[in-house]
Amino acid sequence: MAISDKRALENERLFRDANEHIDERRRELDLDGRTPYLCECEDRGCTELVRLTLEEYAGIRSVRGQFLIAQGHPSRGEPVEHRDGYVVVAKGEM
Repeated sequence: MAISDKRALENERLFRDANEHIDERRRELDLDGRTPYLCECEDRGCTELVRLTLEEYAGIRSVRGQFLIAQGHPSRGEPVEHRDGYVVVAKGEM
């Protein structure tokens, strides 16, 4: 069953907010290496994790409207970059 554009955007924002909290906590703990971040796809039930460094996640977030999507997961955004295990997609204005 297809979901609406509005629901897809709400789901993506929910995952992004969770990742922002993960990122903040990681910085507080001064962790090195890769940390699991949640896929920010439109599927509300998605539990896929993608391991990124602080720099990789910061690079994605540095451009407004970019999302971290696990390889092969649904997104209505335009692929910006394909990386190992994930895709960076752009959603335009947020």
